Amino acid sequence: MYSKFVAFQTSITDKFIIKNFHSAFTLAEVLITLGIIGVVAAMTIPVLNQKISDQHNMSMLKKTYSVLQQATNLVISEHETPEYWGMVDNNDAVVTQIYNYYKPYFNMMRECQNSSGCWSYPTKHFDGSTYWSAHNSSWCQFAFTLVTGVNVLMDIYPANMISASSGSEAFGMGNIDYDCLVFWIDVNAEKLPNTIGRDIFAFVVTHRGLQPAGLGLTGSDVGNCDKGKSGWMCSSRIIRDGWTAKYLK
Repeated sequence: MYSKFVAFQTSITDKFIIKNFHSAFTLAEVLITLGIIGVVAAMTIPVLNQKISDQHNMSMLKKTYSVLQQATNLVISEHETPEYWGMVDNNDAVVTQIYNYYKPYFNMMRECQNSSGCWSYPTKHFDGSTYWSAHNSSWCQFAFTLVTGVNVLMDIYPANMISASSGSEAFGMGNIDYDCLVFWIDVNAEKLPNTIGRDIFAFVVTHRGLQPAGLGLTGSDVGNCDKGKSGWMCSSRIIRDGWTAKYLK
């Protein structure tokens, strides 16, 4: 009787071992599975990283816009509206004056008064072409880095570029007959892509205060923010879309 029980128990054990042996993964199956996981990860992770980066950029843009807007309101309260600032494109004395208007209202970690060091080059258009290849002192640009790590560049542009709503280098503000101050914001400082419409955005100071480039334009006028264009007016499109860069999707 005992021998029959042992034989029965051995038979059951053997069947259990054989069953589990057959249900295990082979080395080839494991390698194939790992390969599939690797391919899926390689396809998914860059997309997730880009989405996280875009969300961070929009958050920093919104915060910096608020800082610049508050500073502009304070400057206007002290020095009247911009049409009385005597702004002239490529004039070092005027840019220095405007910079000094704003300087007390910015918490900066570094500043570059018409010199390199606070802005990344080359700066590219949305279509990939180069806008600025390097700093040029004859342009009279002032740049600084906020404590948040955002780079800001101040430049004065002629009225025809401010008011124009078409062309690769136009801000589309409409009916502006005086030179205006433009703030370029690089939300991730020295990090790539250093591209207008992706991590660099423009805001214009007019008699209505600080405004996103392209404000008020609709329909085909905002095509400046499409692929193959300069991207100068993307800041207004982002605000209209609830501080999201839908055009990047």
